[in-house]
Amino acid sequence: MTLDRKNVRIDPRTPWLAGVRRLLSPMAGVTDRPFRDICRRFGADMGFCEFASASGLTYGGEATWRLVDTDGEQGLVGVQIFGNDPEHMATAARLLRDKRMDVLDINFGCPAKKVVKKCGGSALLADVPLLEKIVRAVVAESTVPVTAKIRSGWDTGSVNYREVGLLLQEAGVPWVTIHGRTRAQKFTGAADWDHIADLVELLEIPVIGNGDVTDAESYRRMVAHTRCHGVMIGRGAIGNPWLFAAMRAVDEDRPVPEIAFAEMCAVTCDHIRGEVTARGEKRGCLVVRKHIARTFRGYPGAAALRRRLYATVRSQEMIAILEEAAAAGGPLPAGNFSREET
Repeated sequence: MTLDRKNVRIDPRTPWLAGVRRLLSPMAGVTDRPFRDICRRFGADMGFCEFASASGLTYGGEATWRLVDTDGEQGLVGVQIFGNDPEHMATAARLLRDKRMDVLDINFGCPAKKVVKKCGGSALLADVPLLEKIVRAVVAESTVPVTAKIRSGWDTGSVNYREVGLLLQEAGVPWVTIHGRTRAQKFTGAADWDHIADLVELLEIPVIGNGDVTDAESYRRMVAHTRCHGVMIGRGAIGNPWLFAAMRAVDEDRPVPEIAFAEMCAVTCDHIRGEVTARGEKRGCLVVRKHIARTFRGYPGAAALRRRLYATVRSQEMIAILEEAAAAGGPLPAGNFSREET
């Protein structure tokens, strides 16, 4: 059955957005180039880099600039910046002009304490005049379309996604992504899909939904409930890139594929190789651990497998362990691999 989505106004600068349904959210320490490439392999239409501090980019911080790892990247990719200084945000947009990206996204949704305490991310939902200054400053300096990710509001007493959404539409953004929780909720409780549905109906531009999509069925339910243009996946993708394959199956109205244990091992091996190439031997192996913690959840013997993998930071040893496990393992029920989404 074809999913019912609202007819929206597609910005002529982003004609490709008409076919974008499944997006990988920017996540610190997660959505680097190797992981984006893997998610695309399974059906992500677009991926975002780890979000970067505008001040870090402005001051030339090497670690911050390494997060914008898009040179030569194939497929749609976005860069996301955060900050509370309109001048720094505008400077970052200007400095990013030569970088490979299809959109520049502004982070108005991150609830992390280290971001919020600097009045960045979702903190700006509590200061709409400053938020507007930032949007207009970035739009004025960016040579690619500027988008934004928001939450429902700061807390239950200040739910203002309608005001912010209309402001963003008037400022000329081609789409808005909304996570259906307030900053006060962080990642607790249930995402309020009614807020997403309301914003979909309010705006003429596309709305991308985010929150509590963990498998094919929850993806189907979110789209049916909200009629959103697309869905952005955050933590649900960690260790579970085949979530995008399940979503793609729903979009194409065909059975959700089962993922064999041997394929999970093979994909993890590919991820290790990619991270080691990008980050070096030790750091690359450590980065993959957060994915391994979720990838094999539900498989008999998963704890022992994780212990063996965590005992080394040598990629060839990790790959050998995974190849051995794949040779001895078998297919796993797809139901064992739903993930908690943010």
